[in-house]
Amino acid sequence: MAKSISGYTSLFCIIGMPAHHSLSPTIHNAMYNNLGMDAVFLAFDVPASQLESAIKGIKAYGIKGMTLTSPHKQMALKLVDHVSKEAKELGAVNAIVPKGGKLYGYNTDEPGSIMSLKNHGLKKSDTVSLFGSGGAARAIAFGLAHYGIKKLNIINRTLEHAEELGKSLGKHFPKLDVEIFRLNSKESENAIKRSRFILNATNITLENSTKTPVPSRLLSEGMVVFDANYVPINNKLLSDAKRKGCETINGLEMLVYNQAVAFKLFTGKEPNIKLMMEAAERAVKHKPSSK
Repeated sequence: MAKSISGYTSLFCIIGMPAHHSLSPTIHNAMYNNLGMDAVFLAFDVPASQLESAIKGIKAYGIKGMTLTSPHKQMALKLVDHVSKEAKELGAVNAIVPKGGKLYGYNTDEPGSIMSLKNHGLKKSDTVSLFGSGGAARAIAFGLAHYGIKKLNIINRTLEHAEELGKSLGKHFPKLDVEIFRLNSKESENAIKRSRFILNATNITLENSTKTPVPSRLLSEGMVVFDANYVPINNKLLSDAKRKGCETINGLEMLVYNQAVAFKLFTGKEPNIKLMMEAAERAVKHKPSSK
């Protein structure tokens, strides 16, 4: 947080219902302090019934940038003046920037997730197995497609939802080879074994250290295993992967990269990923129940 708050301090924020648990203020304020910026990032719990008023308040209160979390990302799409290509494809806005009296909507989930995966050696030739078909999975899937991967397996408990995501990808990326599998089927197990990147975007591991979407016998050295959830940090999926010699990525890293994209959108300044990650890790360590 800024060393002293005054009438000149720039305000940035996150809204959601709830939002008070968010690590975004910790991450952004660490950067403001590091750069000596007269700015502060706060969290506001905003019910869906007040979303339009909250977004209009960006102009009214001179807010310099706003991020959004559940359940506001889809509804915000209709409340801004301009929407980025990525946000339109995903059907969700999670960052709003005021410019020239207009509100511009972006989605940082897609670029943030791919920045994280590329940091761990993602190549266009890699086969990827993605678990889930919700908002996080959609952002990752479209990010992978934009990056140019050739082969994507989508694995989900509800086959129809996975098929919907596959059709949406096929509409935008006809050259992408997408296969759909039901979770825990023999076919999905064979697909997992052929994959280098295993990405969990389901809530199976959320707040649960004993459940995993991927049986440990399917994991092997050389795989990169990612979990979009970071509560708990050491869940069964990542623990199993470490024991098998896999490289692992927890959801905290994706969160930090997402916020790094937002930080640059808001300020025009380059983020310090290492500093932001250290701030997030400290916050999780001291508040293990935070999300």
